[in-house]
Amino acid sequence: MWPGFVEPFAQSASLRVLQLQSDMMDKKPEGRSRVDRDADNLQLQQLEEKDVVSSVATVLSDLCGPGEWMPMEKLHAELVEQYSSVWHHSRVRRYLTSEEWPGSESKGKPWYGLLMQLRKYPEHFVINTRSKNRVTLEFVSLVSLIS
Repeated sequence: MWPGFVEPFAQSASLRVLQLQSDMMDKKPEGRSRVDRDADNLQLQQLEEKDVVSSVATVLSDLCGPGEWMPMEKLHAELVEQYSSVWHHSRVRRYLTSEEWPGSESKGKPWYGLLMQLRKYPEHFVINTRSKNRVTLEFVSLVSLIS
């Protein structure tokens, strides 16, 4: 468990996303430059990523004990159960399906986008990959649970 980190982080990231969306709607589109829109979109994407990372950290800290690893398949199932009706459909598609990830690596792995996201945060998540007979399995844990 990340005492004092997970809950405030999750709440503040979600609130920042909502505030930014509200601010963007308040501004007149014709009065905003492309640079402003691009900056807002980048900020919105970064806040969304932080919210996803926080959600994953919450699930892992709730379900894993020290030294435990969770299969990506199980983590994906937990996130679908807890967040698919809460997250915007574009976020669900990006992180909980392989729709936006064409290619052989993502085939049969609806969690592929989530895996790519977690790899961007090695300071928080450790990913262990095991291959046997052409089958590759991914496991994830929080750095704080295995160090």
